[in-house]
Amino acid sequence: MQAMEKLFSNGLLKGLTTEEAVAFLDRCRQKTYADGTNLFKEQTEATRLYLIVEGGIDLRFEMPFREIPSSTITSSRAGDAIGWSAIVPPHLYRLSGYCRGKTVVLEIDRNALQEFFASNYRLGFLVMRNIAELTGERLFQVQDKLAKVLGEEVIHGW
Repeated sequence: MQAMEKLFSNGLLKGLTTEEAVAFLDRCRQKTYADGTNLFKEQTEATRLYLIVEGGIDLRFEMPFREIPSSTITSSRAGDAIGWSAIVPPHLYRLSGYCRGKTVVLEIDRNALQEFFASNYRLGFLVMRNIAELTGERLFQVQDKLAKVLGEEVIHGW
């Protein structure tokens, strides 16, 4: 378990004691998914939080009724957590998640997570603080992507 604690210690589990991190990780189940597996679709109920152990997950904005491929907003890798919408109302995924290569994740169910936070407010606070920090990083990535798209429009026209 020490390797897992270390993998997520600068992200979702930052600031947790060793005991808290172990207790959190003990509630997760490890799963392996094949390349291209769709873990969740945007605007569907968010039931799980995912911690990437190996491989990666592309978060995409689906482009309905368009003849262009869906747009990857960001690519997550080992050590990252995705699916925070499982913790934050209205509990809907904001993007779709697709595995990039063989991907190993730790999954934790939303209900188990909420019960755990209710039993340990300190841990819940720290995880939510970390999610807020990660959300800020994600917004920066989206801003960067938008700047590139707008720049392409200026150069090539719409």
